[in-house]
Amino acid sequence: MSRFTILLVAACALSACATGPNDFSHPIRDATAAQPVNPACPGLKRWTARQLYGTWEVELSELGLRGRLVLRQHPEFLESLRGEFDFGGQQAIASGDIEEGELNLDESRDGKSLFAFWTGHLVPAACGREIRGTWQLLPKDGQPARESPFVLRRVAGDRGW
Repeated sequence: MSRFTILLVAACALSACATGPNDFSHPIRDATAAQPVNPACPGLKRWTARQLYGTWEVELSELGLRGRLVLRQHPEFLESLRGEFDFGGQQAIASGDIEEGELNLDESRDGKSLFAFWTGHLVPAACGREIRGTWQLLPKDGQPARESPFVLRRVAGDRGW
């Protein structure tokens, strides 16, 4: 076989294995998952505040508390969240953001000062219907800082996003 034929066969083999940016023969895949992207569940790291609007069940396991959180658009910062907690006989205001799948909320019991921080992540297996993280109570005069794991679960029937 001539060198030209060998080079031609090698070039054809390489081009058959290569895929370019315009090759649509393969399903679209999420870079963070080994499974095809589910159009009903967009990439959680790209979620915005709007996709979290709705009613969530709150569970603070360490404190044995359960309740509700209603999230909506923040009235002043359109890309942020505003909500109301109602758990353990307490009502509080929540304000925060979601960025790259991480939720951060500030909790205020009096509408003026910070009471606690909520930091959590969307749970991929739950397709954004569950957020898990840590609640941290700020230390105050005579009251030590406290922490508790938390779970937020979208209320059944709440269409949310």
